[in-house]
Amino acid sequence: MLKVFFKKHWQIILLNLIVLLCFILGYGRFGDVIFDSFREAYIPAQIIKGQVLYKNIFNIYAPFAYLFNALLFKIFGISLNVLYFAGLFTTLGIINLIFLISNKFLGKKYSFAITLFFIASSVLSANVFNCFFPYSYGMIYGLFFILGSLYAALNKQFILAYALYSFSICSKYEFILLLPLLIAVSWKNKSWKYIAALIMPAVITYLPLIIQKAGLNNLIISYQLILSMSATKTLYWFYSMTGLVFRPELIPIYLENFFKAAIPVAILYFINSYFILPFIFIYCYFISTPEILTYIFPLILILYAVRFKHLTVKEKLFIPACLLVSMKIFFALTLQSYGIYFVPFALIPVFILAPQKLKKSLLIVVIMCSISIAVKNITTLFAKNIKTETQEGIVYSMPYIGNSINSLVEYIQNNTREEDKVLVYPEGLSINVMCNRDSDNKFYSLIPLYIETFGEDIIIKRFEITKPDYIVISNYDTSNYYYSYFGVDYAGKIFNYILKNYKKQAQIGDKLKFVVFKRIN
Repeated sequence: MLKVFFKKHWQIILLNLIVLLCFILGYGRFGDVIFDSFREAYIPAQIIKGQVLYKNIFNIYAPFAYLFNALLFKIFGISLNVLYFAGLFTTLGIINLIFLISNKFLGKKYSFAITLFFIASSVLSANVFNCFFPYSYGMIYGLFFILGSLYAALNKQFILAYALYSFSICSKYEFILLLPLLIAVSWKNKSWKYIAALIMPAVITYLPLIIQKAGLNNLIISYQLILSMSATKTLYWFYSMTGLVFRPELIPIYLENFFKAAIPVAILYFINSYFILPFIFIYCYFISTPEILTYIFPLILILYAVRFKHLTVKEKLFIPACLLVSMKIFFALTLQSYGIYFVPFALIPVFILAPQKLKKSLLIVVIMCSISIAVKNITTLFAKNIKTETQEGIVYSMPYIGNSINSLVEYIQNNTREEDKVLVYPEGLSINVMCNRDSDNKFYSLIPLYIETFGEDIIIKRFEITKPDYIVISNYDTSNYYYSYFGVDYAGKIFNYILKNYKKQAQIGDKLKFVVFKRIN
């Protein structure tokens, strides 16, 4: 009986085992010790300490992930392991849903290839955009919910689909584009139970904030800040650097990467021989760059229009849903940023739309690219070989970062009190988490985006009121947000305020330097 089960379901069993192996091999190596990842640990920990999201804690993201992770901290204790395992179980849910959704339209071998590519590019991703310790747990929870919603809809469980979709929005606002359509259809058909299914998850998510008196005004301010940030030069630059904004210069990149991917598919179609596979694999290894799928969503739109008459009703509805869900990265799906989370919404439609005679060749190329990307990501993960360990958990980083982080952690633990406020700029909440020291809950990050949004005068005024005990400045390069160095290329007024009101205590690190300042009483 068990043998029959494994024989029937070996693909999905193998995929789950691969994810578990990825978690074990890369334990503590996912995420970034400077930017974003440790915000996901810091904010839930502050909620446990009695701080209120949006009221006491600055946050521009949806609330579900922070409240849910705070609940996990409450149950299991504040530890990085809690978040690591939350990422693991969510990832297992995601890859199973990708396989099941794919299998609704395609065979198991295609579903296996699509899911394997997601594991290689997304689960094994060595940077802040990953699944185990990501830049945003809201992103992976939202991805899980949106996939669950699509799977429920495909099984005609529409109340569940609506509820899961609502949870996806409460996790990540990017998934909101389907909402007006769902409300309009439900309203027109007087399907009030579907409207209720949309409302209830939002009530469940926001009820703790209401009980904690977060205040409607604070929520509105948060949404206003999101709108303000969307108009900033620094955010536009960041999106341009990570491929989220259409630029005319993307067109040659589209064409170049399309032909790179099309060549092995064409060769395999015309030359039906196993002897050519080693050469195809070598070729796929070299073309498996973060830009290999930049063109994919515009291509899907074109193919959808061309093949519309040949699609089933289910396919005609599913593909536009994938496009709407992926609008944030529609113009450039790159595998070093947000694009990794939208891989299933690209590859499933591509296999649906591909002519039957090309699917086998496409399948082989996708598997070979998956292996190539996995090898590259694993190599990068193991280059993170410097361990930082405290009672809060373990994290690994690159030597030039990790050695400086370890020295700073040791300094903070030995030279500051637990009740001291330690602010690390432009960002460095890993220090606060690993040392159990509070930052400023409004300005725990001063990357160029936040400086441009708030203005230096408001930030200085905040410092005059809160009087943080220590401020640590690093020379970490923030040029993804246009300006490179804090106190040199931006935040000059703030840096001068620090020099005037704080005394330099130590300079730590070699390539990555931290300068520690203590407030002059």
